[in-house]
Amino acid sequence: MRGSNIVSAVHSMRQVFEFMESFERDHPNSKGAVLFAKYKAKLEWIYRDLVTNPHLTDPVREGIKKEWNSDVFAVPAINEKVPLLNPEQRDLVENIIDALLKGEQIKIEK
Repeated sequence: MRGSNIVSAVHSMRQVFEFMESFERDHPNSKGAVLFAKYKAKLEWIYRDLVTNPHLTDPVREGIKKEWNSDVFAVPAINEKVPLLNPEQRDLVENIIDALLKGEQIKIEK
């Protein structure tokens, strides 16, 4: 569970970072953009501190790096689509995810 909490925290932090960047692009030179630039620098500091923290294991630090550099909006997009599936399809998706988490290879044929 601890690893999941770290991934969730980094995931959420990266989403906030992306929302702030979007605001800066939409409202350049605004007071909010200036404020968000400062907050983004703090988020980047937290990220750098995590990936250089000697108390975290190498796999944890690598996981943090991967999550920070991932498409953090893919998860909400997936979550929006899952309710559109019928129950059998949802079961299949859950089984596929479980298999992927176990390291199994998935082959999809059309």
